[in-house]
Amino acid sequence: MNGNSLKIHGEHLVVLSGTQLIKIKLHAEKATWEEQHTLISDTGGPINGLHLVNDSVYVADIGDAKPGAPEHRLVHLGRNEELVRFGEYPEPAAWENKDQANLFRDYGKRTVANPEDGRLAAFYLFQNQIRLYGGDGELLQGIAVESSSNSASDEEMWIYRADPFASRERIYVLYIGMPKKEVEENSQTFRPHLEVWDWEGNLLDRFRLDQPITTFTYSEEFKKLYGISFFKEDVLYEYDLNQGVITDNEKASSAGNGKNSKEQDPIRQPDKKIIAENDYFRIEPPAGWNYPPSWTLEEKKSVGERDGLYLTGATFVRENPADKSVCGASMQLTVGVPKEETFDVEEYLSSRAEDYRSNDQLDELSIEKLANGINGYTITYKRRFVDPKGEAYLSTNEHTLFEKEGRIIVTRFTSCDFFERYKEVVRKAFQSLTLKDAMPG
Repeated sequence: MNGNSLKIHGEHLVVLSGTQLIKIKLHAEKATWEEQHTLISDTGGPINGLHLVNDSVYVADIGDAKPGAPEHRLVHLGRNEELVRFGEYPEPAAWENKDQANLFRDYGKRTVANPEDGRLAAFYLFQNQIRLYGGDGELLQGIAVESSSNSASDEEMWIYRADPFASRERIYVLYIGMPKKEVEENSQTFRPHLEVWDWEGNLLDRFRLDQPITTFTYSEEFKKLYGISFFKEDVLYEYDLNQGVITDNEKASSAGNGKNSKEQDPIRQPDKKIIAENDYFRIEPPAGWNYPPSWTLEEKKSVGERDGLYLTGATFVRENPADKSVCGASMQLTVGVPKEETFDVEEYLSSRAEDYRSNDQLDELSIEKLANGINGYTITYKRRFVDPKGEAYLSTNEHTLFEKEGRIIVTRFTSCDFFERYKEVVRKAFQSLTLKDAMPG
């Protein structure tokens, strides 16, 4: 809980507002007010990081943070009595504003408790570390997690772990692993991981989520995660973790050794094959490829008009966490139906090929006519582009333009680093194209 919040705790709805904590008993017929408590506040302001360890004890962050001073306090709720202060603020990072007033903000964290024995786990938002405590505040283990991704600049504020949820055996937490600025600038492509830890400090599983989840809860009974996103309002996401659990032996050992478990998407499994279709075509993308996560059902069915054609199509991307690339790998399909019987297919294909020849932004351009009597062209080229940080990249592109059953078909395959790896499977996928009824005419 932070500042103001609303949570379920056992049979109670717990409301935190400023320095007041209210317990409301939940019944089938209606909810009833049960008790209210004034909480200990150093500053007179809201209580931050509050988490109920049990019905009578809570843990909270200490608001007047000082270097080397305790971070947390355990408080008896009924007696409003501080039981113990514990933890110690870490040494400031290189990017850290050394102003003492910012210490609490810059070392933001969330603390959760084991519902059975009261053990505590603190996950830091801007520090790649985790701390495990006994129910009395004794430090049991400090885990400085090694990461293959390091900040390119000491001035960047990286976000690591957020919004943990604890059960008797497991701790579930979102892993961000990127600068705060990148999260804000890339809301359409932001995809966090879900990490699963045990109470001994071992990283058991790691999943890449296929939506920009920013907060979640977990149902132990149904083994399901429910998440929402600041970037997509009015949507509740449900994940069945039974479908994404790793069953091989590639588990992480101690996270302190920096070893991660195999990454696996609980919704889009890397080896799963899909069928993509609408009213006008059917195609089988390669295993592990799918529509971009942002595509809606309406986009998959949509039909447009341009250059005398009714147009539909699809885009597919490779969602493999091991494929780290600026441009990744993508394939696109466009199906066009002439609006008029007088449409000149030969002239259209030829003019499109000429458009490529006249584009001076394309390197190593090659245009070849298709063989076996197929009316069309294969176009290959490379293209340079520069990312927002000024880094230059060279993508490889293979397009085909041809006629099939009276329709214009355009296929595109683009990648920077993985063109050769996926070239053949993408070609076979395009060959699986089946055309259905003609579009509106």
